[in-house]
Amino acid sequence: MNVLIFSRVRNNRDAPDAAFVTTDGDNRKLYRFALQYDMGGKSWASEIWAYSAEDAEQRVAAMRRSLTMCGQLYGEVEA
Repeated sequence: MNVLIFSRVRNNRDAPDAAFVTTDGDNRKLYRFALQYDMGGKSWASEIWAYSAEDAEQRVAAMRRSLTMCGQLYGEVEA
């Protein structure tokens, strides 16, 4: 199994690719962060958008306190 060490990869880059950066309604930059969790003897992944690594950590902490499943997604409408 290959292990990707994100900090090592990140330190070799000047900035994330454009697909991993967006802006919010106030024109502040948001960055895509990877999340990992273990379940059933396997590792699974998800992602979130956050303003910084610190903001991402705070969001993960909030998820630990209050995360709930809302329902299955069937599509996406772009404005």
